Amino acid sequence: MKKGLITGMILLLMISVFSATFYNPLGPTLLPAAGLYIDGVPGLKTDYWRTIDQAQTLMLKQQADFIILPVALGIEMVNKGAKYKLAGVSLWKTFYLISSEKITNVDELKGKRIVTLHGPGQTADVILKILKKSKNMDFEIVYVTSSPEIIQMLAAGKEKIAVLPEPFVSLAEIKTKGKVKAQLDFQKVYADIFNLKEEKLPIAGIFVSEKIINNDMKMVKKVLNEYECSANVFYKNSFDEAIKFVFDTMKTMPEPVLRKAATRSEIYYSKNIKEITDLYMKNLFEYGAISKIPEDLYLIY
Repeated sequence: MKKGLITGMILLLMISVFSATFYNPLGPTLLPAAGLYIDGVPGLKTDYWRTIDQAQTLMLKQQADFIILPVALGIEMVNKGAKYKLAGVSLWKTFYLISSEKITNVDELKGKRIVTLHGPGQTADVILKILKKSKNMDFEIVYVTSSPEIIQMLAAGKEKIAVLPEPFVSLAEIKTKGKVKAQLDFQKVYADIFNLKEEKLPIAGIFVSEKIINNDMKMVKKVLNEYECSANVFYKNSFDEAIKFVFDTMKTMPEPVLRKAATRSEIYYSKNIKEITDLYMKNLFEYGAISKIPEDLYLIY
């Protein structure tokens, strides 16, 4: 009886200590979250998701109060019934066209084969399709299941051109000793198509469960403020520490690759995202990356 009482007290203590959960994928999106993980937030339990299936389960069962996701994936999960709001975006630039050939503008892609990842809401695929339609260009999009496989194909000369996100762009450059290089900034390609002033995309952001929004808005604001501080202050002022944290956590990507990838990415947190994300959603829907455009997506706080 006494043992059961002690166990119950420990469980109650754990519940009281951790009143919210925060999940981030193992990857470059850990960079804006590094300060939050290192310093911690009272009442917040931080963890990681490793596969898309795991992320989907976390959302559909509302097991994650806060979760960092590719924006396209998060939107489609909302479409599937996950009760979440998009609070802000922290990753704006990460996609590049890479090649062993010199490519200075998109017109040079006519008649080419372009390799990219096959996956739900894959940003590079959407931009390639927009490019084909908007410029009436004829090039072939070839789908491969993993970034390392694409890098191997490029290194072996089996393929010449690919579109990948960081840190795989930098990994390709380092693994091929500069034979394969970043040629075109795909955020600029997107901006040029739509005559946008800013060369960026809402690539990854933070989704917040409606459960915690309804029950503890004070905690929501606290965590979002800490995440903003991590992305906009800690990441910039403690860059080396952030890189080391991601390297130690991932254990799969060399530190020089992470460092190079970070300098070529655009990382900062903003909640003023509606205009650019609305355009992005419209394109995601038009090109089949999401099933519909959800209503009332954004968390205004």
